[in-house]
Amino acid sequence: MSKWEDFESEMTGYLQQMLKDYDVLVKQYGKADSTIPDIEITINSNSKKFYVETKMPASQTSQFVVEIKNNKFVYGSKNKFKANEYSEEIINILNDNYNLYSKVAQTGMVVPVPETIAFSWIASNMKNKNVEFIISVDNDGNKKVFSLDQFNKFFNIKTIFRRKKSGSQDLPKTYYDDFKKHLDLRFSKYKYSLNTNGKKLYLDLPLDLSKNECYIDSDVLPEGKRYFLSNKGNGKYEVKITSSTNNPNIIFELSLKDDVDFDMFTIQCLIEYINNNM
Repeated sequence: MSKWEDFESEMTGYLQQMLKDYDVLVKQYGKADSTIPDIEITINSNSKKFYVETKMPASQTSQFVVEIKNNKFVYGSKNKFKANEYSEEIINILNDNYNLYSKVAQTGMVVPVPETIAFSWIASNMKNKNVEFIISVDNDGNKKVFSLDQFNKFFNIKTIFRRKKSGSQDLPKTYYDDFKKHLDLRFSKYKYSLNTNGKKLYLDLPLDLSKNECYIDSDVLPEGKRYFLSNKGNGKYEVKITSSTNNPNIIFELSLKDDVDFDMFTIQCLIEYINNNM
């Protein structure tokens, strides 16, 4: 598993252990889908459900796609959640300096979005997913739980604007031979195997590749597309082909504050919420 998957599983186990004496069900839920919260908690007495989002100390959150129409930035039409006053404020900042931000590349640019606007967008985005609490760790690895209204007390935030390739699909069989040719060029000295499961192609390779190493270029592919090895853990990779779309995205980067008393963030706030909602 990747680091974030390990982290999510560890946080789920922690909540299950800490809440074992309460009449609740704690279930890992989100996995790789960022539109779905990470951990679901159900209060058994009344079936009330709410969610806890896991966030590593350095992570990203609540991104949204931006489109360009008639030389103007607009909120992406295919975003999961609707625009609101906070996303519109961010779009306005982009449009106020359109000539600069229209040149955005994959390396990204920092956008001077006020922290109050950025945190308000994050809170509204998480409320849309029925998230009530965040779980993370401090600089010493101690697990910390806090409510949405404490988000800005725990994290620093930086708003980044960059182009990001979106989506991938199963590798069409027409590209299998070309993919294997490039695989041999890269990994011929390693013992690997390919196998299929329905429309999916899998690679077993005795290497733990970094994300950059998982991309494979080919002149045979349409412009903008690449082969991609999606790491499933234990040397198993699902072979995909990337999308050629390269939309600009607003992305919020988080880091731990360095001037805060982390002892104030305890699981007690979550336990009190459960008790009050039973």
